[in-house]
Amino acid sequence: MVTSHSTYMCKEGNSCGLTGAATFFAGIPDAVMVINSSLWCYFSARGYSEKQCPTAAMRFFCSQRSQDVVSLDTEEYLLHILQSIKETSQPSIVLLGNSCVIKTSNEELQLIAKKAKMDCPVVCMDSLDLKGGFWPGYQAAARAYCCVMPLQARNVVKSSTVNLLGCSVGYYNAANDVQELRRMLSLAGYKVLACPGAGSTSQEIANMTQAQLNIVVHDELGRDMAQQLEDQYGMPYVSLLPPYGINGSLHWLKAIDYYMSGESNGLEPIQREVRDLQEKLNICNSEKQKTWGNMRFESIFISAPSSVAFGISQAMRYEWVNPNKIITVLQNGIPFKQRYPKYIGTVLDRYKDQQTIEEHLAGLAGGLLMASSREIVILHQKAVENVPYQHISLPIYDGMILKKRPLMGLQGASHMVEELWDKYIQGQEKIGLLKK
Repeated sequence: MVTSHSTYMCKEGNSCGLTGAATFFAGIPDAVMVINSSLWCYFSARGYSEKQCPTAAMRFFCSQRSQDVVSLDTEEYLLHILQSIKETSQPSIVLLGNSCVIKTSNEELQLIAKKAKMDCPVVCMDSLDLKGGFWPGYQAAARAYCCVMPLQARNVVKSSTVNLLGCSVGYYNAANDVQELRRMLSLAGYKVLACPGAGSTSQEIANMTQAQLNIVVHDELGRDMAQQLEDQYGMPYVSLLPPYGINGSLHWLKAIDYYMSGESNGLEPIQREVRDLQEKLNICNSEKQKTWGNMRFESIFISAPSSVAFGISQAMRYEWVNPNKIITVLQNGIPFKQRYPKYIGTVLDRYKDQQTIEEHLAGLAGGLLMASSREIVILHQKAVENVPYQHISLPIYDGMILKKRPLMGLQGASHMVEELWDKYIQGQEKIGLLKK
């Protein structure tokens, strides 16, 4: 059993602050990441980004240092890497970050960056900057970026424009989800100026102050940056649950239209797509129900970052399945005790409630798992059978993403209904075989 937060992060490999910071910069196509760490930390951070951002691998560099290496050797290796970057590429910004086992301080990293005489700003982050896990690491990287790469003054505000904050190539299927959000917003008459950390260049990020509204997609990642932009540039923001399901997507767009005071060309194109999709789904659902009855899962176990977990829970309860019981595990933990809407069900902290989580998984036979490969491994270890599952979060050991099939938005709703019916039918077939 894991005995501490830090031990858990290291054991899982994907939850550390270094990974969070690196994925923010990996999502900026003209940024370069230099990791002062062992190869283990380097490959963990790089692998978390390159599946959805293949070019990230070419922009990741590692000193290959251990915690026993003296400071002088560290400087020599890092200067060599920075000089090579200076000679072979023209990045807009460089992240120079330590893993938690390297003792090089932020001040020492800054001196090394100064000696390298880079042609672009260098963001230096040591282990103290990156403590607390993936989510604080991402937030710290976003803050540091805005400090060394000032945005344009907010002299001009373009009509019907927005930014998407809190998106990350370190989230499962994020690239496809962001593409779907952009598509829906465009159909509703809005233009997305920038999506920091998820595909936008440094120039696009610099011009994001021209947008009317910042939309926080994942609150646990983007709220901090939204508040910073409001304080420094007077940019209003709204933080909503990510749009899962048809109703969730329509409510998301209506909320944005409300905060934008009707700046769009109207939601008729979106509402027309919703009507067509609902009609198609009604026909398909009726056809399936004639053979298999109503789709039903008695219990659903959901494990994901909080915004994803809450959005999926809401869509499950009110649109897709409406199970008797939902267990919702927050991968980023629960910062303080609070009350949650009833649709979320039982809420657990991934760091603190591991024994309870395993107990719920052990009793999930006949239910549905919507989580990462981590939970699937626990099911195998406990020999729990007849549990269909759908990936909604990282890490993934038993699947891949090759097709452009989002989970969010209207296109995502179609995908999710297809997957849920497939999993329900497979489960019914297994039950039928067992009875025979």
